[in-house]
Amino acid sequence: MTEGALIAARFALMLDLALLMGLPLFWWVMGMAGRSATLIILAIAGAALSVLWLMASAASMTGAPITSPDWATARILLTMTPIGPVLAVRAAALLLALLLAGIGSIRPTLLPAAIAAATLAWTGHAGATEGLAGTIHRVADVAHIWAAAGWIAALAVLLHALLTVNPTRTEARRVARMLAHFSVMGTLLVVTLVISGAVNAAMIVGLSDLPALRSSRYGLLLGMKLTLFALMLALAALNRWRLTPALERGTPQQATRHLRLSLTVETIAALAIIGLVAWLGTLDPLG
Repeated sequence: MTEGALIAARFALMLDLALLMGLPLFWWVMGMAGRSATLIILAIAGAALSVLWLMASAASMTGAPITSPDWATARILLTMTPIGPVLAVRAAALLLALLLAGIGSIRPTLLPAAIAAATLAWTGHAGATEGLAGTIHRVADVAHIWAAAGWIAALAVLLHALLTVNPTRTEARRVARMLAHFSVMGTLLVVTLVISGAVNAAMIVGLSDLPALRSSRYGLLLGMKLTLFALMLALAALNRWRLTPALERGTPQQATRHLRLSLTVETIAALAIIGLVAWLGTLDPLG
């Protein structure tokens, strides 16, 4: 029960911080106005979910239910582990993001949002790695988090656009141009995810111990994550080279329907990957 609460808290926090950073990034790259109200909600939720994650971490350590928080353990986590400084940096970043979004400065919100998302790299396996290897691991993890945030936010905006668009030829072409414009950004995100993911895997497990993953729960979950990532890549390629051109020149209703289905499946796969990452962060890779 406590492990499930911790995984759920990690999942919700990761998704929130990814959207908080990824949305202003996507709006900036795409030249879109954006919505400050959305960022305000995400910043407030990020603070609340950080507290929930702290309580879930304390409950996981003691075995006590999260509904009856162990404040003594929480205090130890805040004062005697890296969690305290990490949460302090995240709180400051979220507060700044909230203030900037509150006055309508959407693009500048990207910087504190990126800092808040980067703090996730100090609370998982990367945070436990020491020395030069730890620095390399955290840099790779931050790059991975930022790239994932950009992709997840893009999926959210593009899927919303397709679900709400009036399938006329003019509107279809507008959405198609948005999808085509995202292709360059999407390629950069994929390359970053692949390279940083490979570095993370080597750092967490070690090249010599990679074969041992085949018999571990960590290896099974990692395999599921990679399979889902491959599915997302295949769907992204289908969207880019087949469905988006069809939306521009074909029947808007049919092309829109196909793109909606493809992006829905891709979004579900992305959410499943976040859930798997939240779970993987609680496991010993070779345990």
